[in-house]
Order: sequence, then structure tokens, then C-alpha cells
Amino acid sequence: MTRRFLIIILAAVAGLLTVITPEVLMAEKPVSAVKPFQIRTLTVRVIDADRQPLADVRIYQNHIFFAERAEKHLLENSHHTTDARGIAVLEMKGKNVDLGLWVSKDKYCPLHAWWAPKYQTDGGQIPDEFTFELERGTSIGGLVKDEQGQPIAGVLVAVENITSITPLAMFDNTPRQPGVRPEPRHWLSEKEDVVTDADGRWRLNNVPADDQLQFHPRVREALPDAPELGLKLTHPDFSGDIRLGQLQRQQGITLESLRTQTATIVMQRR
Repeated sequence: MTRRFLIIILAAVAGLLTVITPEVLMAEKPVSAVKPFQIRTLTVRVIDADRQPLADVRIYQNHIFFAERAEKHLLENSHHTTDARGIAVLEMKGKNVDLGLWVSKDKYCPLHAWWAPKYQTDGGQIPDEFTFELERGTSIGGLVKDEQGQPIAGVLVAVENITSITPLAMFDNTPRQPGVRPEPRHWLSEKEDVVTDADGRWRLNNVPADDQLQFHPRVREALPDAPELGLKLTHPDFSGDIRLGQLQRQQGITLESLRTQTATIVMQRR
């Protein structure tokens, strides 16, 4: 994702940022000999761990570019879905400034790929084809109750894979180097993806396995107490998290309790 958005995340997380570069599939074909301002296409293929095509995968495209003779960059956002062959063809215009692709499907670990010449030595080399391999996700969950122990329905539960944020997002002196593509997506759930039910229960099924939730050594050294997964709870009638991970840290919610889906968070009524 873009440098600006990562900086925003830094402020919101208030010191809980991390990094990971797991061994996920990178499949690129050489860049076509296209002119900087020529409209071109990028064929995205999505497969599973058995190299079988995955249909109905959601792809969000965020593209910042310069049009020919334009003085300011333009921004285009678009949504795509893979077909039965696991393919979606994306269109790109102008000279690339920043291209981000976010790929997700229920029960699979979401991924992200990013091309930005300002921050990557190969950021301007967008391939003709790029393949994402999605691993099967694992589950986490828990309960949300009020101070009387009664379940709270309708709580929005946002979950971020804190370990996925790279040193580039955290340290200004990180040297420019080739991009790692794809990478784990930061947000595993956001907006209204996960909501507690009438029993106050919530569940998420796209979480990487524990051996993939590993901090970059440099970031772990800087943030020794940061959790692997950060939660943010919101509800109109209850006081939620002002900062990502606030309630879970105050109440000692562990990754193990999230895995067993016994993690119980108490929210105070406003």
C-alpha cells in the first residue's frame, strides 16, 4: 500500500507496527515495451496452494499515475473479480506513480502487491502478468460483553495483521530496494466485515497460520510487546478502541485465546 497510508497506520497503531516477508509465490512476466503514457493491461492470475485457479477472488486496484502533459497526478480506484480461470484483466493508464493491488477471498489469507518507483528500485517495472497464490486461512474469534457480563451484538471487529507491516513503513532510513511481491495484506477485516452476533460472538477465517505471523527482527526489537494481531472494536452505544489494540492489551487478550475463540473483551457503556 502507499507510503502515505502506512504513515496514517503508524499514527493510528501508536507503536504497534511490524513486518513480515513470508515465502509466498511471486510470479511475474517481463514488462512489455510500452510507452510511458500508453494504456496497457495487467493480467492477474489467482491460484490456490495446489496451483488450481480460484474464481470469485476480489481484487481492489488503487492506481496513481500521470497522464500525458498533466501537471498533477491522477487517482483511479477500481474493483475486479477473477473468472472461472482465476483471471482478471486490469487496465492502467498513464505513467505509473503508485500501483497497489489487494486480493482477498473468504477462507483464504489476503495478499497485497505494490509498485512504487519512489520507494522501490523496480517500482516502475510493472509486469504483463502477475500471479497470487492464496493460502487457506485459519480461524480466530471471541466474545464481547458489557460490564454486567451480557453479550453485546453488533460490535464491529476490525483485525490487522500487525506483523505484515514492513520496515519501510516504520523507519525513515530504510534503503530503497526491490519490492517484495506479494506480501500479506495488513487488514484482515475492516469496516463491517466482522460483526458480533446476538451472543456477542465473532469469528474470522482468513488469518495466516502462526508460523506466518512473525515479526521482522528489526521491528520486533523496536516493539518487543506488540501483539501479532491488532483488534479494534466499535459500537455506537459502547466505548471502543481509540487506538488499535487498546482494549485487548488492557484486558490481556492473547493470540492463544483468539485461536481457541475464548477471548472475551469487555466494553463499557457510554
